[in-house]
Amino acid sequence: MTNRINSEQAVEHAWKYFELHSNQRITMFNYFLFIIAGLGTAIGVILQTSKNLSYVGIFLSILSIIVSIIFWKLDQRTSFLIKQSEAVFKRLERNSPIDIGIFCNEEANLEKNNIDKCFITKIVTYGLIFRTIFIITGMIGCLGVLIFLSIINGYMILK
Repeated sequence: MTNRINSEQAVEHAWKYFELHSNQRITMFNYFLFIIAGLGTAIGVILQTSKNLSYVGIFLSILSIIVSIIFWKLDQRTSFLIKQSEAVFKRLERNSPIDIGIFCNEEANLEKNNIDKCFITKIVTYGLIFRTIFIITGMIGCLGVLIFLSIINGYMILK
């Protein structure tokens, strides 16, 4: 006797997998924003205080770069896991007698929707938005390192 799952069980299993990792992705991004906001606040306070804390500012700026890289890599993994469940849904949709096409047609519909739109009005993916934010926060961290090094070397003077 073989234990085969029926299509309803497959849909339920794939949906729970999709839901778990989709929620995990958003939760992880919220943690990222919370950590970056804290680091940004600390860096801002150090910039407004004195030259004596510039080494701490360098450390926090490097930490913001590292946090951005770590969360970028975590997002890559979570995105991969989400795409796994999407692939299952595509297979199930193709084998279904009903033409649903939610997962099968998503990429084509998105591309068709964005044909004659400029960047501002285009619909973009969560992945693109998240990667952009990770890159920007990493670059701000690099800028912080340069600013604090300039302060230490006397190129910039704080009050």
